[in-house]
Amino acid sequence: MNPLLAVGVIVISAVVMIALMMLVRRHSPSRGRFAGSVGASSVFGFLGSGFAILLGFIIFLSFGTYDSAATRSDAEAAAVTAQFRTAADFGGGRATDAQGLLMCYARSVISQEWQSLQDGQRSPVTEAWMVGLDDVGVREQNATSTGAEPVTAWWASTNERNLGRSGRVLVAEGQIPMLLWALLVIAAILVVGYVLLYADPDEGWLAQASMMGGVTVLVVSALLAVQVLAVPFSGESGSINPVSMEYTLVQMDQLAKADLEAAPTVYCDKAGLPLAK
Repeated sequence: MNPLLAVGVIVISAVVMIALMMLVRRHSPSRGRFAGSVGASSVFGFLGSGFAILLGFIIFLSFGTYDSAATRSDAEAAAVTAQFRTAADFGGGRATDAQGLLMCYARSVISQEWQSLQDGQRSPVTEAWMVGLDDVGVREQNATSTGAEPVTAWWASTNERNLGRSGRVLVAEGQIPMLLWALLVIAAILVVGYVLLYADPDEGWLAQASMMGGVTVLVVSALLAVQVLAVPFSGESGSINPVSMEYTLVQMDQLAKADLEAAPTVYCDKAGLPLAK
């Protein structure tokens, strides 16, 4: 999430709730709405504890989603690098074809699919390069044998790459059930709303404003933290970027330049889009 937007949401929420507190305070009875503070404090403590437990559970679940997305992205990038090295052992023009397709795959992941992940979608451009990679693998297998070392290594890395990508896309689709989101929002409303019952015209306005402002800032900040962790590919501050795949692309460029025999046949532009025929 954009830091300025997050700060704006927190500040506006606090200002609105403080203003509401001041309004309720004007119409509240003297000494507040509670005959005794012990019972009221116990209920507020129960609500706060319930919100904290629910929040902790969802943050734990969200962090697992965030960490899984990062791990899957790293595994996918490592598999692409391994395939690029394996492709160098392919025969004929299949080596340059495979390496060029891998470079296009990496470019499309960085420039195309990462944008699609914001909507929880796969990129059809990346899907097309995957089909091409499978085709060149089949051609190498038919030209040699299923048990050939380059073929075996190629399909092993293909499996790792596909698993990494599938896991990344599944995470982008969202792992936090709507029911949990609804429960968390309801709990947040209960906590903040209960503070309004402490409105007391006999209390100083600064103390009352601080009480409401502090609770609101804490609750809204917690909700925003969950949002950042639950949507790891939002493209905003704190989200996961294709750093691993960018590094993989740099590695492939360096390996291609070091190979004096044949340069990869690249079929795409810098954004991973197919070149016009």
